[in-house]
Amino acid sequence: MAMAKGGSLVASAAVAAILLIVCISSTPGVSAETRTFFVHDSILVKNATAVLVAGPGGDLTRLQKGVIIVTDTVITTTADPNSAPLGKFEGVYILDGGIKYRIQATIIIDFPLDLVESTYEVVGQRTSFNATDDRTLAVVAGTGFFQGQTGFASVQTVSQTLYGTKGAQRNTQQWILSVGK
Repeated sequence: MAMAKGGSLVASAAVAAILLIVCISSTPGVSAETRTFFVHDSILVKNATAVLVAGPGGDLTRLQKGVIIVTDTVITTTADPNSAPLGKFEGVYILDGGIKYRIQATIIIDFPLDLVESTYEVVGQRTSFNATDDRTLAVVAGTGFFQGQTGFASVQTVSQTLYGTKGAQRNTQQWILSVGK
């Protein structure tokens, strides 16, 4: 009989734990927020914001499979590169495909809020720099005022200028972060 009470107690505790998890995960008041900004990347041009730092055989003159690119640029409120700055867009791109290469992206989006370092960390794969279709990347973490926020980033190229055949270009992309706790 004592064994049945113990088993019953364990089962009751398990049911209570499951109900608690369900209640916490469906708590109202936890909402997603959206942040929209524009990124202005330039590659293989004068005053580039994205620089090739490694390439097959040391070739840093063109976009190709195996190239590693470091980016550091300002994010702005509109598609105009001279619009109000919101923060920084910093990270690494690794080109991992052939002619229609794909890019593995690891990005830190830094919004300077007072003296607190507040960032979003974004990772994922996107199609080439030359793609104009929407891409979705994962927002895997937030720091500072964004601590614990996760979600996704929708990215769309709104303008692009290509120079020559080696991949030199200037891009403006709209980023929309959908994040929450």
